[in-house]
Amino acid sequence: MPVLLVRKRAGVVGETQRTCHLVPVPDDDSTPVALTAYCGELIHRGEAELLAQPSGMPCVGCLFRVPAPRGEEPPGDW
Repeated sequence: MPVLLVRKRAGVVGETQRTCHLVPVPDDDSTPVALTAYCGELIHRGEAELLAQPSGMPCVGCLFRVPAPRGEEPPGDW
């Protein structure tokens, strides 16, 4: 499943909370009112910026919860 890289804009939250979240791409073509990151963070329309590449600190919760690409096994002894 494709993901978006999203973080809350400066001024919406403090700088230490501007982590790079991983958000599943919405299924339909409509513009959602809010996005939910894999960590559970709710990101409302107008308070986020989409990133073309990772920037700043990653959200550890998102990294732990993002699904592995289809057809690939997770590394290590899971």
